[in-house]
Amino acid sequence: MQVNVKLLGWMREFLGDGIAHFDDKDFELAEGHTLGELINTLGFRTETPFMTMQNGDRVVDSVLDTTVIKDGDKIVFVPPLKGG
Repeated sequence: MQVNVKLLGWMREFLGDGIAHFDDKDFELAEGHTLGELINTLGFRTETPFMTMQNGDRVVDSVLDTTVIKDGDKIVFVPPLKGG
């Protein structure tokens, strides 16, 4: 199945070793792949929390490992926002 992954802000700086930096990319994943597995595949190297969105809806961290990605999904990773 094919999904689109978008990294906002500085999220691309925390990709794992061997993962080419990108802002917006289509990935081919196996059926039944979860958001947690995708995060592990991308190898995010940060303890900084970030927000995950699937098709425009926020997915809370507690269900990332059980939320199945479907063909055509749009996944967005958002860094913490700072204001002042």
